Amino acid sequence: MNIKILGTIVVIIGIAVGAFLYLGQEPQGPQPIDPKNVVHKTINMKGMTCESCEIAIDKVIKDKGMVNVNSSSTNQRVDVEYDKTQTDIKTIMKNINRKGFTTVSYEDEKGLHDLNGSMKTKVKHEMKCGDGKCGGAK
Repeated sequence: MNIKILGTIVVIIGIAVGAFLYLGQEPQGPQPIDPKNVVHKTINMKGMTCESCEIAIDKVIKDKGMVNVNSSSTNQRVDVEYDKTQTDIKTIMKNINRKGFTTVSYEDEKGLHDLNGSMKTKVKHEMKCGDGKCGGAK
């Protein structure tokens, strides 16, 4: 077989495989938010002690599909708005817990949802300024 023909075939196969792999990927970057899919939920917390905790939680929740986050250590609540086709409340709460904060339950238009009986359990670790997660700690 002629070397030019073989080289052309290899290049065409490479382009075809590359295009197939590229087209099979999920789109990168933020997806547009559809207002029809935006839901509001309130996460009840234990252990938020200060404004630095609020800021830390607001930074934690940078999931795709997030529209708005408002944390309140005074009320021990985090109000979230997100596109339900891009993320869900359990993922958001898991990301908050992963950073050392304690989520207890969440509320929505259907009422209060206690996850795994967490409203009845004691907080294992309450965030305090200087624990490395909030305040001026680095």
